[in-house]
Amino acid sequence: TLPTVTDANLVLGRLDKDNFLGGNMKLDVAAARQVIGELASSLRLDLYEAAEGAITVVNSNMANAIRSRTVQKGIDPRNYSLVAFGGAGPLHGAEVAAMVGIPEIVIPPYPGITSAMGLLTTDIKYESLRTVFLLSTDFDLERLNREFANMRADLEEQFRADGLRSADIAFRRSADARYLGQGYELRIDMPDDIVDSVAIARAFEQFHSVHQAEYGHSFPQSPIEIVNIRLTGAAPTPTIRRVKVPDGGSLREAQIKTDGCFFRRSGRLEQMDTTFYRRELLPIGPKIVGPAIILQTDSTTVVPPGSTLSADAGGNLIVQLQGAK
Repeated sequence: TLPTVTDANLVLGRLDKDNFLGGNMKLDVAAARQVIGELASSLRLDLYEAAEGAITVVNSNMANAIRSRTVQKGIDPRNYSLVAFGGAGPLHGAEVAAMVGIPEIVIPPYPGITSAMGLLTTDIKYESLRTVFLLSTDFDLERLNREFANMRADLEEQFRADGLRSADIAFRRSADARYLGQGYELRIDMPDDIVDSVAIARAFEQFHSVHQAEYGHSFPQSPIEIVNIRLTGAAPTPTIRRVKVPDGGSLREAQIKTDGCFFRRSGRLEQMDTTFYRRELLPIGPKIVGPAIILQTDSTTVVPPGSTLSADAGGNLIVQLQGAK
């Protein structure tokens, strides 16, 4: 009864009502049109303009989040590819990438379960944190080393309780530091061995560099305060068997249908003939020219007009954008 992003995509034709979750869930197009229509009426917009407007707002929020971690920190996103995962990542990835000028999108084999696969393959990890408030002008090296030693003993005991040997554990030290009087900290690495005066001086030099990279300035003459110290221990876990990537078939075999989907071209929202494909039947190499929709059980990939998509030997889909802003 309330409009959602899924409703907007369904109204625009970018989701197939009969092939959602591999056909295990049917989507109600009439209900989607109803709720988006009510939104359109309240905004005095056309049904499809309202649906596209909702998608644009969502995409803009994601694009702004990318800018905050790239452009605003001096990193040019045009030099990178965007990895689109999650159930909806490939659905929005191309338009989000275009907004920030990223020319290429990489979609892993099973984007909808990427996080779950990561959970199953990640190492067992524990982190210990202690607040110390140590000042660079009168630094207590003895206390720092004592605290790190006690933290390591605690973590080793935790790993032993999990049935893991100390020899299998990789430890990493870090600290949360700030200039004296600041209300926020930055993470810096700490030496793995006994920390002496030379090692702590290098750590403070690292803090100045990290502060310069993060905020565009540093204060080399100002005292530095280490607020927290951290010790992370990680032990490898057995990895799951690599899922076999489908060999694919031919573009003709992969085609499901051609239907009308709405995309913006030359400033106008138009309904365009769009071919739908099954991902598992896509051949490796040949390019598909958008607009196109790629369907799989855990996600849907949108290829905008003028862009191209191809499957690589690693099981990824590669979308190349034309005219990224």
